[in-house]
Amino acid sequence: MSLGVFGSLAIALGAGIHVTADPSEAGPRQTIALFGTDAGESDSAFAALPSADYEEDYVAADDAVSGAVDIAYTELDGEGMRIDITGGQGGPAVAPAVGIRINGRLVQPGQSFGEVASGTPAGAGEAGAQLTLNTAEQVSKPASKAPADIYARPFSNSGGQPVVSLVIGGLGINSTQTKLAIDALPADVTLSFAPDAKRLDYWIKTAREDGHEVLIEVPMEAFEYGRMRMHPDTLIAGGDQKANLAKLNQVLSRASGYYGVINYQGAKFGADAGSIAPIFDVLAERGLAFVDDGSVHKAFFGQVADTKGLRFARAAGPIDTRQSPQDIAAEFMELETIARQHGGAIGAGFAFPVTIEAASLWIDTLEEKGLVLAPVSFLVPDAAPVPVPMAERRELRTGSPDKAGLKTGG
Repeated sequence: MSLGVFGSLAIALGAGIHVTADPSEAGPRQTIALFGTDAGESDSAFAALPSADYEEDYVAADDAVSGAVDIAYTELDGEGMRIDITGGQGGPAVAPAVGIRINGRLVQPGQSFGEVASGTPAGAGEAGAQLTLNTAEQVSKPASKAPADIYARPFSNSGGQPVVSLVIGGLGINSTQTKLAIDALPADVTLSFAPDAKRLDYWIKTAREDGHEVLIEVPMEAFEYGRMRMHPDTLIAGGDQKANLAKLNQVLSRASGYYGVINYQGAKFGADAGSIAPIFDVLAERGLAFVDDGSVHKAFFGQVADTKGLRFARAAGPIDTRQSPQDIAAEFMELETIARQHGGAIGAGFAFPVTIEAASLWIDTLEEKGLVLAPVSFLVPDAAPVPVPMAERRELRTGSPDKAGLKTGG
């Protein structure tokens, strides 16, 4: 008897829910009329699907997204079509990339189903009867797909003041120092990361989100290492070309989002033009830039770069060989002098606490000195238009905004 009573109550309760529940309150819902309808359908509002601002995580319309939204199509009087969108997580709706498909026909933004069925070109209908599904503003992209164009930090020196650039390297090894450099230094300071840094992609993404331009360090053979061990991906002077290229590809494949590369050590490798040439061929082909940190005084980096059409600039030299505030300040003063003489100068250092602190103090004084801090890409010219014979190349100690003066020597 009790089971029958409980069964009757359950059926009555279910019927009550079915009768009284309001389906419109079940979840996010939006009714969109794609085209003009009869007067009886006036409750269907004209609307545009908002377009989310996705970059790398954008999903095209043809790719199914599990659990994202449910779309139901209902034919209206005339040639109208109603789309009901329900479900989702309350986030922005993802607009179709190229339109929607109705009854086997692709309806692109600005078209009605009737126009598609009759073969009328998009945009030929009357004003007011069209609906643009993707309302995101078109953003112009760089004509070049080279990383040196895409990942260069935008900069303008409208006042034509002398420019100084600073590269702080060795990042990604020590998380505390890496975070300090990213947070404490202005966005116009270029940051370079060690190839074996842990979570390299994460750190590069974090640096770029903070506005910094990024370089990857390529280990190159030195004459001596003392107690240090050679990095396994070090490019070897006079070494096997295939082996060196494999090591370079290993370094370059560790991450993305970097503007170019910078040497780590390399006194011995930099003195071998024959070993440099195939490396620079790859860098030029990939659209990367090469920055010489200025630590090698007799290197053929600049000469080979010119013959390969590779974007190249050389720093005046290291700023923190002696790690004391006074010595670093003296190097900054030398950098200022060179910038005033040639229009621009590049300094390179490492993420030592003393370097970061000294750099922060120095950068705060640049405006009153009539100098401008710029990302290193501003002092790197575009690829050399005409190869220059190595014997005829003129070396300067530092760079300037003028292309002819940007190739610098030690």
